Amino acid sequence: MKMKICYFGIYDPEFSRNKIYMEGLHQNGAEILECNDRTNGFLKFWRLYKKHQKIKNQYDVMIVGYPSQVVVPLAKLISHKKIVLDALCSLYEGEVISRRGGTLKAWKTWLVDFFAYYFADVILVESNAQIDFFVKTFFVRREKLVRVFTGASDEVFFPDSSIPKQLAFTVVFRGQFLPEAGVDTILKSARILQEKNQQEDIQFLFMGKDFGDKKLNQKVSEMNLKNVEIISGFLSFKEIREKMLSCYISLGQFAKHDRLQRTIPHKAFETLALGLPYVTARAKGISELLTNKENCLMTYLADPQDLADKILELKHNPDVAEKIADTGFALYKEKLTPKVLAEQILESCGTISI
Repeated sequence: MKMKICYFGIYDPEFSRNKIYMEGLHQNGAEILECNDRTNGFLKFWRLYKKHQKIKNQYDVMIVGYPSQVVVPLAKLISHKKIVLDALCSLYEGEVISRRGGTLKAWKTWLVDFFAYYFADVILVESNAQIDFFVKTFFVRREKLVRVFTGASDEVFFPDSSIPKQLAFTVVFRGQFLPEAGVDTILKSARILQEKNQQEDIQFLFMGKDFGDKKLNQKVSEMNLKNVEIISGFLSFKEIREKMLSCYISLGQFAKHDRLQRTIPHKAFETLALGLPYVTARAKGISELLTNKENCLMTYLADPQDLADKILELKHNPDVAEKIADTGFALYKEKLTPKVLAEQILESCGTISI
């Protein structure tokens, strides 16, 4: 029998994780009824209640989309079905640990997380390390927590040999200018390759919505980097895919940062789906997914010289780069497509009792 799912919350349906999961649920034959409102302020709670009233008897399970922790208590109040929260990670982690919010914000965010996890029946997170963090930080019962990788949409990210490669050996960093990203490490690596390996034609491409930030441009200028290009602002998924495929290596995260031990960035999955070699720092979170020298190359944390060496290794050994890319793509097809991930979600919906 077709499962009917109410997708509930203040989530962005175009955000990768929501888009991937809904895509996969459809591929598994599930019917999705969206109950979504992104109105500012308290009005969203009333609007969600009114929208839910129209469908309250039409679904089997409710999935609260990412990020909607703040509306989980409302979901529990108005629905008599199982509440599955797609947390990914905690709001506390993103707003306080990563962005270093103040004490008042820290307490407020912790409470939003705490009550969301208390009222949810099942909580989906990105890694086993996140499970340990939730148990320790928010006192969540471990049996509520289920690891489901984020994956990547195979309708959006896929290999395409018709996309021409850049003339220079270009490595791409796609993401945000966050502390755990290790942008400083990448820039220092770019300087090493520019100054000490002048015979090497290696370029760095940064793509991200906040890379128009004056701070990054200032750093590039101060370091006199001629081998760095920055693309800031909004790019469509098609543009992102084509830009990434035009490069030879995709870069992960490199900072010595606590959050890196738990999180796995979206670009890791996108890179695997595109069939590109992935280079990232060795950390607990990413090590749940990838294996060094098998489907990626790993560097020491915050080590620009090691990163430069790994880039040169892949440039000078195209057979190694191809093997890593092919093994990574095989992993994606086996475990990280929307359909496979949605099967795990449906299993969680059906087998964990309230």
